[in-house]
Amino acid sequence: MLQPSIRLSSTKLTSLTFKEICPTWSNKLKADLDKDDLHTLIRKPEMCVVGEAWGHTSRYLGYKVVYLIPFIGCFKCIKYGNKIGKTAKQHNGLCKSYLLPIIDDFVDHWNENHQEITLKKKEKKNAAKLNKVNQEINIA
Repeated sequence: MLQPSIRLSSTKLTSLTFKEICPTWSNKLKADLDKDDLHTLIRKPEMCVVGEAWGHTSRYLGYKVVYLIPFIGCFKCIKYGNKIGKTAKQHNGLCKSYLLPIIDDFVDHWNENHQEITLKKKEKKNAAKLNKVNQEINIA
């Protein structure tokens, strides 16, 4: 008899918030976006909302090699990144209200398909903090 496998994705019982997925952009969108922020949304995929979710890499683009996208990237994330960039370009400083529904859709997509990336980043961050505390204890 086969046993059902338990995966990390079983933690999807709780959805991550935008602040947990993209803390930097969450804070920026609470305030006003400046010219540099708009430029980043439009021109820098690894630093935009989707890029931050992926860990400030353009990995979701399949390292810009089309045939790698299904294996290491995500077509839907590329579409969200493009849509966010086009919206920022089209509406400039007034884009925040237009971005929020797109970001809500992106968060839903992220929770359904990529939540484990954020959870692994959190795990690494917590491990690093724990190591630092242990080192401080050992020095004292």
